[in-house]
Amino acid sequence: MKPIYAYGYFIVSPSGDFHQIMIYEYVDVEEEFAQALKTRFEKELETMKNNMQSFLEEEVVKINGVVTKPKVVLVNAGFRGSLKRPFIEFLIHFRGDLTAGYNTYENIYESEVTTYDYSVVWVFPPNSEVVEADVGVEYEVKPRNVLRFSVKKGFRIPGYEKIVFRLIS
Repeated sequence: MKPIYAYGYFIVSPSGDFHQIMIYEYVDVEEEFAQALKTRFEKELETMKNNMQSFLEEEVVKINGVVTKPKVVLVNAGFRGSLKRPFIEFLIHFRGDLTAGYNTYENIYESEVTTYDYSVVWVFPPNSEVVEADVGVEYEVKPRNVLRFSVKKGFRIPGYEKIVFRLIS
């Protein structure tokens, strides 16, 4: 199974809940994933959940300087039109104490060269604006509370992300 694309969606609530949805798409010409899911679906999902959780535990995620622990709450898998096109979805949750005014999200992780393209969208509360971002690549803020960026295969991600956003009272 070869990864071909990933999507990351982060939805931030005014109460400080961060909901992360990660979707990975693959090409599997041998249809090995379909066979594995057919015979041991629940076991495969549990293994994927544990693997993702172990990756998350290697990261340091901070909200306003306080470490928070992302947790995988749901895993789903299926196919995009063919058994040769599997996908895996993860729902991840973490919390942070947000304040009126400026807030900072930081993520420290291992730098690596990407093996597939991916895109990321951050949606902050409607009464907020993205003030600053350091995500290693060019980004777009449009409208003022939505941050978007894409990363191409072969790019060395820096191992650090920082997003400053302001909650407007």
